[in-house]
Amino acid sequence: MSDRILKFKSDSLIAFNEEHWQKLNYNTGCFEKRFSSSKNNYRDAELERQRAYLLRNKSLMNLEKLLVDFETRFKENGGTVLWARDAEDARDMIWDYVNKRDVHGVARSNSTALDEIEINDFLELKRVPLYETSIARFILKAADQPSYHPVFPSLNLSKEEINGILNERYKLKLGSTSKQMVNFVRHQINQELTRAQVCLTGASFLLADVGGVVLTENEGNIVKSCASTKTHIIVAGLDKVISSMEDLSILLPLTSAHATGKEMTSVNTIITGPAKNGEGMEQTVVILLDNGRTELLENEIIRQSLSCIQCGACVSVCPIYKNIGGLSYGTPYIGPIGTVMAPLLYGLKEFQHFASLCSLCGRCTEVCPVKIPMEDLIIENRRMIAEKRIGDAKFEALVKTMIGHCKSRKKMDCPQWLKKLEYKQLVNKSAFTKRTLPEMAPKSFNQLSQ
Repeated sequence: MSDRILKFKSDSLIAFNEEHWQKLNYNTGCFEKRFSSSKNNYRDAELERQRAYLLRNKSLMNLEKLLVDFETRFKENGGTVLWARDAEDARDMIWDYVNKRDVHGVARSNSTALDEIEINDFLELKRVPLYETSIARFILKAADQPSYHPVFPSLNLSKEEINGILNERYKLKLGSTSKQMVNFVRHQINQELTRAQVCLTGASFLLADVGGVVLTENEGNIVKSCASTKTHIIVAGLDKVISSMEDLSILLPLTSAHATGKEMTSVNTIITGPAKNGEGMEQTVVILLDNGRTELLENEIIRQSLSCIQCGACVSVCPIYKNIGGLSYGTPYIGPIGTVMAPLLYGLKEFQHFASLCSLCGRCTEVCPVKIPMEDLIIENRRMIAEKRIGDAKFEALVKTMIGHCKSRKKMDCPQWLKKLEYKQLVNKSAFTKRTLPEMAPKSFNQLSQ
């Protein structure tokens, strides 16, 4: 059993922590309530989802052309486009800009792509100060914790815990109100942004028709960091490109409704390159990240997962996530979309256990704004794991033994004590550290009917 699977088993024991379960279910429950009310903004929400599904699939089908169009137009606007094969390539490209300019501070936004390339750890090794522009990530950094949710990174923390973190790190008084804590963190972020010389962000979408980068946020700190720095580096997956600016009229409201339950995110920005008049951003760089996406595109079924617009709705309604939390996944991609993508981005063998992180309830498919059939993709992952025979050998042997027992009338009718003994020997005892093994019936159905 790999170290990753052992770590997952250890981290997922948090599912039996009652306090953790209550916090997670309360916070995700608040999302579901806001999301339900946001549907009233649409005359026909299902029709809008169908339009978004067609737009994203059309983009994926024409991905090669759209990426070339985006690169051409973005360069015409004065920007720079780089292509990264993997996370290491992307980190090296970022370091080239940071190192050559003798940068003493980097600001970053809340971005799954930046988490994917592990930029925080990389810059820490290079001893370059990193400043968070997101309020939730600022708090998590103070607590030395990773993100727990793609949209609400500090979803696992209560108001009192956040107050305790800020009190321990910054001496903010205990008993502070939510407003006081937000204002305090905003002030700290604004002070740090004055020391940043490079701004790192992800991208919500890339516009092929105008060569633009779409940034969405609710706090306005990304815009501040872009305005206060001279170099803006954007890391975006190849799948982020869409055909035209007109597509945003469908995709942006849907993203906001499914992410936060709002009609529209508070701040939506389109960047088409550096400042033309010499006042503002001097250099804008887009790093197009592959990191396994081209291999994912080769699978005609799984490629649908690249339609994802990172709204986090599937994560918020997932019963598995609500129990084991975000840290158990061990990747930037968590919840149902992570269950689908992580094994193919990082290796089926290493992430084979992800195939079992789904009850196939279908809630994720119901809420997905671009209608990704999550349960079908997870079943496809399971099929590939079974075909390549890279699953747990002990588990496979257990299943074969149990099937053999069920097919044998003699074994089915054996004495209760023998069944119990075999059951304990076959079943992994670690699976029952928190549960009791069921008792075997004294007689089988066949014996009772005689």
